[in-house]
Amino acid sequence: MVFWFTLLLLYPFFFLLLSRKQWFGTAFRLKRFWSTLFQWLLLCPVHRTLSAPLPKPPYIIVSNHSSYLDTVFMYSVIPDYFLFIGKGELLKWPLFGLFFRKQDIPVQRENNRQAYSALQKAYQALDRGECVAMYPEGTIPLTSPKMKSFKNGAFRMAMDKNVPLVPITWIQNERILKEPSRLFEYSMPRQVLVHIHAAILPEGTSEADLINLRNKVFAAIDSVLPPQYRSENENKP
Repeated sequence: MVFWFTLLLLYPFFFLLLSRKQWFGTAFRLKRFWSTLFQWLLLCPVHRTLSAPLPKPPYIIVSNHSSYLDTVFMYSVIPDYFLFIGKGELLKWPLFGLFFRKQDIPVQRENNRQAYSALQKAYQALDRGECVAMYPEGTIPLTSPKMKSFKNGAFRMAMDKNVPLVPITWIQNERILKEPSRLFEYSMPRQVLVHIHAAILPEGTSEADLINLRNKVFAAIDSVLPPQYRSENENKP
């Protein structure tokens, strides 16, 4: 209810600001305001810890995904302008789909041509000096908060463009809201804990280098999850 009420309240402003590309920066700042308003109305203040300062843009943000609210909270923890790369189904969401029709990058995974087009848009964003954010698991896994294996897209992109990856761990966000369609699922206000790890630079261009980069990022995100939810070596090739 808080999600839809706040989004509906701000929707006319988003609709206006996303009508022109030169206003996208202001639209992003409004998203950050929405995220801050959202967390306080929900009584879920975000507590951020950093292992190191964020690198200079462009960089690729990669995080675990355990709650439908991860995306909204992300805007309050990353100050640099970024575009989300998300599943194409988000285009069908009322109100929220506006972001992916106008600004962010939807990926139609079942359509190779459209998936390639989305990848090119992400490359172009990096070339412009903008950051991109994505969930390398591809979705909220059934095993959440325990992570599933990562897909290669973010890591191939980092190698192709030689930009750093910034791993992010959301710690037990599933306790706030994991599945909104289940009205009586356990959920309660709590402090949102997020850990931003030191940036990881790609090394080399081979398939082995890609696997090593993927595993290194997975290990970083996994390392601060509660011990019972760590996947340890499950992401090994």
